[in-house]
Amino acid sequence: VILTDDDIEAFRKLMPELPEVLKARLQNEFGLNEYDAALIVSDKSFSNYFMQLTKHTNNTKAAANWLMVPVKTYLNEHAIEMESMPVTPEKLGQLIQLIDSGKTNFAIASQKIFPEMILSTDKLPRQIAEELNLIQESDESFIEKLIDETLAKYPEKVLEYKAGKKGLTGLFVGEVMKLSKGKADPKITNQLLVKKLDA
Repeated sequence: VILTDDDIEAFRKLMPELPEVLKARLQNEFGLNEYDAALIVSDKSFSNYFMQLTKHTNNTKAAANWLMVPVKTYLNEHAIEMESMPVTPEKLGQLIQLIDSGKTNFAIASQKIFPEMILSTDKLPRQIAEELNLIQESDESFIEKLIDETLAKYPEKVLEYKAGKKGLTGLFVGEVMKLSKGKADPKITNQLLVKKLDA
């Protein structure tokens, strides 16, 4: 049997990446730390899922975080392998996009939307978030109204803030989140709150 260089190259392309090669690529191309990269390549089905997931989101660090925590927790709790994971890489990628676009946050996504995705595999993450009334509100006028209500409720705390107790922003943001039933965008809330308090 005589193999040409072209034959060898063709065979090489058909072979899957060796774990150490893939690990180095995850670190260099995707920016993962050594620990996460090593965990992902330790299981072939896990690494295959991750590579599929990166086709549906550019946020590779978030993708790795989802695999390391919510997904791995689910697999461990139910004693199943990645092949039996009911949430497809495409749908998990859509959930990460929801977070990245500010429509929800990781806590809500992992605690409320993700479990429902596992139960309702025919539904999209956005659909589930809307049905559960979990889409985050980024309308500034809506948030400002809640901020005004909060500041009116705690006039003495406002005075303390203005006297230098800047740590009270957490109390105010928490109250706004409570009034909005968790729907107010925390980042926008914090920005508007500080702007109003410092005015």
